[in-house]
Amino acid sequence: MKALTTKWVKENSNKRFTIKFENGRELKNVRLFVNGGSDSIGYLQGRAKRMGKFFPMYDNIKSITEVVKKEITAIGNAKTILGRIHPNAWLDLQKEMQAIIDGSEPQSDFNYHFAGKLNFRSVTAMLGKGYSQRLKEAFENKTEFSWSRGGRGNNGRDLRLSTQIGEDGKFRAYFSSEYIGCGNGDYWLLINPTTAIYYERD
Repeated sequence: MKALTTKWVKENSNKRFTIKFENGRELKNVRLFVNGGSDSIGYLQGRAKRMGKFFPMYDNIKSITEVVKKEITAIGNAKTILGRIHPNAWLDLQKEMQAIIDGSEPQSDFNYHFAGKLNFRSVTAMLGKGYSQRLKEAFENKTEFSWSRGGRGNNGRDLRLSTQIGEDGKFRAYFSSEYIGCGNGDYWLLINPTTAIYYERD
């Protein structure tokens, strides 16, 4: 394989590569750059933005592979969400996720709340064994449940979990983490007895 040229490096300076050498050495997830003063080639590893190293110009390159970030797709997110929702909960959300998986375009609320990286949170530790069992039973039997805990200290939060049957007869569950006494904070959908998914901030 031909040696790297400064022209090629400059054209691809915004990309990351895994470079393997014939002697077995390997550079993973590196970004290449050209030193302006000496016109020599260097590389940065991982998240480093400074302290680059000189590229081993005398090692024969076996292969250069571009590192491509895995694209987060609506279908991928829909499958993840659908796989975690309890069968009794959020039937409307389940229907929407299945429609996306089947090829329908995501609705605007999906794009607003669930595009990009999903954020899940376990609620088990905050509840303790007794309340955790009651919450599990609420999901299994589709009954109402409520739990809350007031915040303490400067960084505390008022926490609340609840399950309910809507006027449409569908079972839904919620988790909120609000600033103490403010009624504003972060709001999550409780999709099973142990897990909430981030929904929005108010």
